[in-house]
Amino acid sequence: MLPPVAALALCGAAFLVWWMWGDISYFWSPRDPIELGAEGEYRFDRALTNRYAQVHGAPLGRGWYAQEKDGDFVLLPVSDTPLVLRRSTFPDEQPGRDGKRPQPRLNPFSARGRLLSRADAGRYADAVLRIEAWSGQPVKWLLVAEQRPGSDLSVMVSLAFLLAFGALNGWLFVRGLRRSRKG
Repeated sequence: MLPPVAALALCGAAFLVWWMWGDISYFWSPRDPIELGAEGEYRFDRALTNRYAQVHGAPLGRGWYAQEKDGDFVLLPVSDTPLVLRRSTFPDEQPGRDGKRPQPRLNPFSARGRLLSRADAGRYADAVLRIEAWSGQPVKWLLVAEQRPGSDLSVMVSLAFLLAFGALNGWLFVRGLRRSRKG
Protein backbone atom coordinates (compact mmCIF):
# COMPACT_ATOMS: atom_id res chain seq x y z
CA MET A 1 0.00 0.00 0.00
CA LEU A 2 2.91 2.40 0.68
CA PRO A 3 4.41 2.51 -2.86
CA PRO A 4 1.22 3.76 -4.59
CA VAL A 5 0.70 6.48 -1.97
CA ALA A 6 4.36 7.53 -2.19
CA ALA A 7 4.18 7.55 -6.00
CA LEU A 8 1.07 9.74 -5.89
CA ALA A 9 2.76 12.17 -3.46
CA LEU A 10 5.88 12.22 -5.66
CA CYS A 11 3.74 13.05 -8.71
CA GLY A 12 2.00 15.80 -6.74
CA ALA A 13 5.33 17.35 -5.75
CA ALA A 14 6.58 17.17 -9.35
CA PHE A 15 3.38 18.83 -10.58
CA LEU A 16 3.76 21.69 -8.07
CA VAL A 17 7.39 22.26 -9.11
CA TRP A 18 6.26 22.35 -12.76
CA TRP A 19 3.44 24.76 -11.84
CA MET A 20 5.91 27.10 -10.05
CA TRP A 21 8.56 26.84 -12.77
CA GLY A 22 8.03 30.42 -14.05
CA ASP A 23 8.68 31.86 -10.58
CA ILE A 24 11.63 29.52 -10.04
CA SER A 25 13.29 30.44 -13.34
CA TYR A 26 12.68 34.16 -12.73
CA PHE A 27 14.36 33.88 -9.32
CA TRP A 28 17.57 32.79 -11.11
CA SER A 29 17.28 35.06 -14.18
CA PRO A 30 19.95 37.73 -14.89
CA ARG A 31 19.93 40.78 -12.61
CA ASP A 32 20.73 43.24 -15.42
CA PRO A 33 17.53 44.58 -16.99
CA ILE A 34 16.73 44.28 -20.67
CA GLU A 35 16.43 47.88 -21.89
CA LEU A 36 13.19 48.24 -23.84
CA GLY A 37 13.77 51.90 -24.66
CA ALA A 38 11.88 55.15 -24.32
CA GLU A 39 9.24 57.10 -26.24
CA GLY A 40 9.93 57.00 -29.96
CA GLU A 41 12.75 54.46 -29.55
CA TYR A 42 11.09 51.33 -28.17
CA ARG A 43 12.86 48.02 -28.80
CA PHE A 44 10.38 45.23 -28.13
CA ASP A 45 12.46 42.96 -30.36
CA ARG A 46 14.68 42.60 -27.24
CA ALA A 47 11.75 41.56 -25.03
CA LEU A 48 11.90 38.11 -23.44
CA THR A 49 9.15 36.76 -21.22
CA ASN A 50 9.88 36.16 -17.55
CA ARG A 51 12.95 38.40 -17.56
CA TYR A 52 13.93 41.56 -15.72
CA ALA A 53 13.34 44.59 -17.97
CA GLN A 54 13.30 48.38 -17.93
CA VAL A 55 11.15 50.82 -19.89
CA HIS A 56 10.65 54.60 -19.99
CA GLY A 57 7.32 55.98 -21.09
CA ALA A 58 4.06 57.71 -20.33
CA PRO A 59 0.74 56.12 -19.34
CA LEU A 60 -2.19 56.24 -21.74
CA GLY A 61 -5.26 57.97 -20.32
CA ARG A 62 -6.44 55.87 -17.41
CA GLY A 63 -5.71 52.67 -15.54
CA TRP A 64 -7.26 49.64 -13.92
CA TYR A 65 -7.09 49.45 -10.10
CA ALA A 66 -7.08 46.16 -8.20
CA GLN A 67 -5.92 44.62 -4.92
CA GLU A 68 -3.64 41.74 -4.00
CA LYS A 69 -2.44 40.35 -0.70
CA ASP A 70 0.58 42.69 -0.79
CA GLY A 71 -1.48 45.84 -1.43
CA ASP A 72 -3.24 47.91 -4.07
CA PHE A 73 -1.92 48.21 -7.60
CA VAL A 74 -2.84 49.82 -10.89
CA LEU A 75 -2.43 48.55 -14.45
CA LEU A 76 -1.55 51.30 -16.93
CA PRO A 77 -1.23 50.97 -20.71
CA VAL A 78 1.92 52.68 -21.96
CA SER A 79 1.46 55.10 -24.88
CA ASP A 80 2.55 53.87 -28.30
CA THR A 81 3.51 50.41 -27.04
CA PRO A 82 2.01 46.93 -26.71
CA LEU A 83 2.92 47.13 -22.99
CA VAL A 84 0.88 47.43 -19.79
CA LEU A 85 2.66 48.49 -16.59
CA ARG A 86 1.57 47.01 -13.26
CA ARG A 87 2.74 49.19 -10.38
CA SER A 88 1.83 49.86 -6.76
CA THR A 89 -0.52 52.74 -6.16
CA PHE A 90 0.74 56.03 -4.79
CA PRO A 91 -0.76 57.56 -1.60
CA ASP A 92 -2.68 60.15 -3.64
CA GLU A 93 -4.33 57.34 -5.65
CA GLN A 94 -6.18 55.85 -2.67
CA PRO A 95 -10.00 55.91 -2.64
CA GLY A 96 -11.58 59.15 -1.46
CA ARG A 97 -14.41 59.54 1.05
CA ASP A 98 -16.90 58.61 -1.66
CA GLY A 99 -15.03 55.32 -2.24
CA LYS A 100 -13.94 56.28 -5.75
CA ARG A 101 -10.35 56.36 -6.84
CA PRO A 102 -8.87 59.33 -8.68
CA GLN A 103 -7.34 59.00 -12.09
CA PRO A 104 -3.84 57.47 -11.78
CA ARG A 105 -0.81 59.68 -12.19
CA LEU A 106 -0.11 60.23 -15.87
CA ASN A 107 3.38 61.67 -15.62
CA PRO A 108 6.24 60.01 -17.57
CA PHE A 109 8.03 57.24 -15.71
CA SER A 110 10.89 54.81 -15.70
CA ALA A 111 10.08 51.32 -14.43
CA ARG A 112 11.97 48.09 -13.87
CA GLY A 113 10.41 44.74 -13.17
CA ARG A 114 9.36 41.31 -14.36
CA LEU A 115 8.37 41.30 -18.02
CA LEU A 116 5.68 38.77 -18.95
CA SER A 117 4.23 37.99 -22.34
CA ARG A 118 0.46 38.15 -22.63
CA ALA A 119 0.34 34.35 -22.58
CA ASP A 120 2.18 34.36 -19.23
CA ALA A 121 0.13 37.19 -17.68
CA GLY A 122 -1.94 34.68 -15.67
CA ARG A 123 -3.98 36.42 -12.99
CA TYR A 124 -3.74 39.74 -14.85
CA ALA A 125 -5.31 38.36 -18.06
CA ASP A 126 -8.82 39.70 -17.35
CA ALA A 127 -7.59 43.21 -16.57
CA VAL A 128 -5.38 43.17 -19.68
CA LEU A 129 -8.45 42.29 -21.81
CA ARG A 130 -10.41 45.20 -20.31
CA ILE A 131 -7.55 47.64 -20.87
CA GLU A 132 -7.20 46.44 -24.44
CA ALA A 133 -10.94 46.95 -25.01
CA TRP A 134 -11.05 50.60 -23.92
CA SER A 135 -7.57 51.67 -25.05
CA GLY A 136 -7.82 50.20 -28.54
CA GLN A 137 -4.18 49.12 -28.29
CA PRO A 138 -3.21 45.46 -28.56
CA VAL A 139 -1.40 44.26 -25.43
CA LYS A 140 1.50 41.83 -25.89
CA TRP A 141 3.53 42.49 -22.73
CA LEU A 142 3.02 43.15 -19.02
CA LEU A 143 5.74 44.71 -16.86
CA VAL A 144 5.29 43.95 -13.15
CA ALA A 145 7.21 46.90 -11.67
CA GLU A 146 9.45 46.57 -8.64
CA GLN A 147 9.72 42.77 -8.92
CA ARG A 148 13.43 41.96 -9.04
CA PRO A 149 14.94 38.54 -9.75
CA GLY A 150 16.04 36.78 -6.59
CA SER A 151 13.94 38.97 -4.30
CA ASP A 152 11.10 36.55 -3.52
CA LEU A 153 12.67 34.06 -1.11
CA SER A 154 9.33 32.32 -0.57
CA VAL A 155 9.80 30.75 -4.01
CA MET A 156 13.03 29.07 -2.90
CA VAL A 157 11.55 28.03 0.45
CA SER A 158 8.62 26.42 -1.38
CA LEU A 159 10.97 24.74 -3.84
CA ALA A 160 13.16 23.39 -1.04
CA PHE A 161 10.09 22.01 0.74
CA LEU A 162 8.77 20.36 -2.43
CA LEU A 163 12.16 18.83 -3.25
CA ALA A 164 12.51 17.46 0.28
CA PHE A 165 8.95 16.15 0.18
CA GLY A 166 9.60 14.57 -3.23
CA ALA A 167 12.88 13.00 -2.06
CA LEU A 168 11.21 11.55 1.03
CA ASN A 169 8.41 10.06 -1.05
CA GLY A 170 10.88 8.75 -3.62
CA TRP A 171 12.75 7.00 -0.82
CA LEU A 172 9.47 5.62 0.61
CA PHE A 173 8.48 4.40 -2.85
CA VAL A 174 11.77 2.54 -3.39
CA ARG A 175 11.74 1.15 0.15
CA GLY A 176 8.16 -0.04 -0.26
CA LEU A 177 8.98 -1.78 -3.53
CA ARG A 178 11.98 -3.54 -1.96
CA ARG A 179 9.89 -4.71 1.00
CA SER A 180 7.10 -5.99 -1.25
CA ARG A 181 9.62 -8.03 -3.29
CA LYS A 182 11.11 -9.58 -0.13
CA GLY A 183 7.70 -10.44 1.35
